[in-house]
Amino acid sequence: MNVSIFRALRARPALAIPALQRSLLASTLAMATAPTLAQDQDATRLDDVIVTASPLGRTADELIQPVTVIGSAELDRRRANNLGETLEHEPGVAATDFGRGAGRPVIRGLAGPRVEILDNGLSTMDVSDLSPDHAVSIDPAHARRIEILKGPSTLLYGNAASGVVNVVDDRLPDAAEPGFGGGIDLEYGDNGNARRTHTEFDYGSGPHLLHADYAWRDIEDYEIPGTGDVDGEGVRGVLPNSAVESRNGALSYNWFGRRGDVFGLSYSRFDSRYGLPFAHGHHEHHEEDGEAHTDEAHTDEAPVGFIDLEQNRFDTRILLDRPLRGLESLRIRAGYSDYTHTEFEAPGEPGTVFENEQVQARIEATHVAVAGLRGTVGVQLNDRDFEAIGEEAYVPPVRSRSIGLFVLEERALGFGRLEFGARVDRNRTEPDQGRVRSFTPLSLAAGAIVDVGEHGHVKLYLTQAERSPVQEELYAFGPHLATATFERGSADLDIERFHNAELGFDWHAARLRLDASVYFNRVSDYIFLAEVDRNLNADGSGTGVPDGVADRVDEEGVFAADGELLLVDYRQADARLHGYEIELAYALVQGPLQVDIGAFTDSVRARLDDGGDLPRITPRRYGLMIAATGERVGASLRYTHVARQDRVAALETPTAGHDLLNAYVSARVFGAADRGPRVDAYLRADNLLDEDVRRATSFVKDLVPAPGRSLYAGLCYRF
Repeated sequence: MNVSIFRALRARPALAIPALQRSLLASTLAMATAPTLAQDQDATRLDDVIVTASPLGRTADELIQPVTVIGSAELDRRRANNLGETLEHEPGVAATDFGRGAGRPVIRGLAGPRVEILDNGLSTMDVSDLSPDHAVSIDPAHARRIEILKGPSTLLYGNAASGVVNVVDDRLPDAAEPGFGGGIDLEYGDNGNARRTHTEFDYGSGPHLLHADYAWRDIEDYEIPGTGDVDGEGVRGVLPNSAVESRNGALSYNWFGRRGDVFGLSYSRFDSRYGLPFAHGHHEHHEEDGEAHTDEAHTDEAPVGFIDLEQNRFDTRILLDRPLRGLESLRIRAGYSDYTHTEFEAPGEPGTVFENEQVQARIEATHVAVAGLRGTVGVQLNDRDFEAIGEEAYVPPVRSRSIGLFVLEERALGFGRLEFGARVDRNRTEPDQGRVRSFTPLSLAAGAIVDVGEHGHVKLYLTQAERSPVQEELYAFGPHLATATFERGSADLDIERFHNAELGFDWHAARLRLDASVYFNRVSDYIFLAEVDRNLNADGSGTGVPDGVADRVDEEGVFAADGELLLVDYRQADARLHGYEIELAYALVQGPLQVDIGAFTDSVRARLDDGGDLPRITPRRYGLMIAATGERVGASLRYTHVARQDRVAALETPTAGHDLLNAYVSARVFGAADRGPRVDAYLRADNLLDEDVRRATSFVKDLVPAPGRSLYAGLCYRF
């Protein structure tokens, strides 16, 4: 979709923003998110920062389960257009890919509903887990810290089987500073004429804190190094229909009591409009004046598709310090979301509308040590009304309700610490038409951390995690054009059961840092999409005979040998996943100028017990890094090799390997202290080698490559 069409389609009210920001948006070429160099001390791993996703007040280094905390300085080097791209360089974490507009984290080869994404400790309450072309309703520009909990040991937040990503921003902070403060971040990128800005304002007076933030971005269709199609055919130069425009912001009020009590209330709105490159149709390429140009021939082969998304959300948080005898704290979180996105097949031609109205609340009580045990007990409630309306509404309207009870306890011992927990949920799904299902998943976990001298730990974690089937797995029936499939769910699906064992070791000395872990995951009744070979229509009619070739159908579900959609069923079978993650860092030079070098590698192998690989699994990766940080300057260079993925599921195509080289340079141009007015400038380069990058985790990797070489310049003003 070209930018003129993109802008002409604006038909929603803008958020109210301060006059200063309006003038900035109108007059600048936007440049965003540069780091405050004095904050570089909170590098990728924040060992001394409390992980807010853990109610026991533990740091990442003290937690038994594998946890990564990415702080603001490191985030400034990585902030991308979506959450998946921002996190994909972390060991054990990859990203789904549907162009710049949509990208969700993949943890240890698993994605979708098996990865829980949290916004300040509550679900994002969107529909990003339903399909890879649905965006996560979080703009990474607002994030001040991102916590990644890996593995099925995430008992506090539900029955996600692979991990939890918790995005922490300044809308519901833990403390207030008096006076007026904030910042303005501006960025310009050459690939796609990318313009972004992010602004925050805070005003603290006594126990009161007012906060406002706003982010905007406008990115045209991006450039690719080769052709759109992996076979060398298709568009060249620029990938049509890959533009993104978004604007989002929030207002919040927080009160902080003298005893440590906290009350916060926040309203936020998220708007995004982004093209679906998969639906770019037929394009012709020609050369003019030495530059590549792409003309769109509006044929009937494929329409110009895009998604228009909006979410209004209210959040509240209450923290009571020692409210009752025997309790250290009581935490209450609640949120309400009204979410809608419309999938347009062409400008002015709305197709399917997805609506999601959801309420979520949780209460956590942390008790003092009793008989040597200190821990947290809590309850979580969720009520979700989902509805899809239109020709491609392949999932019926469903109301989902759940209640979960959880407990997490720990005990200090001479050699380290023991931890164990449990969670039980009652989940009920009620479709407008179809069979009502109820499930009672039970998850158990136990682990130990053993101190090895002053700087090292050995960590062992054992879990049994159960996950209830979600609405699309139970009730889907219809064309899903984003993945070129006709999906059929099954109301007979049972609970998934994950049996996981993980062994980790870390060593954090003055110069050397090592984090390593290996894991094995045995899954009973793993739910997956499988092709069909019956030569029948999707509704079961017909007189076909299996012929050893996967069935294809049209959008009506009628069998056709050359049908545009692959007929797939949600099925269950036993599976096994195992892998490792290793990361090493060494401080080569210490002092006013610090120089660090590092390396990492990760791998995951995933197979069905009866043969065959699981689809869209992250390939093995290796990486090297060097970074230098001074009082006023900083620089880093990161190289990553992604191996070829040829261990693929039936009908899935292999993915070629690629090499990524990213660079970053920043400098303080005004101001010197951590406080007071200061300005930083930076340059960032992504994919410096201009590689043809296709992610093995993507449904559309053979048609939608990632952006080519991209250069960014940014300014950051803090006061």
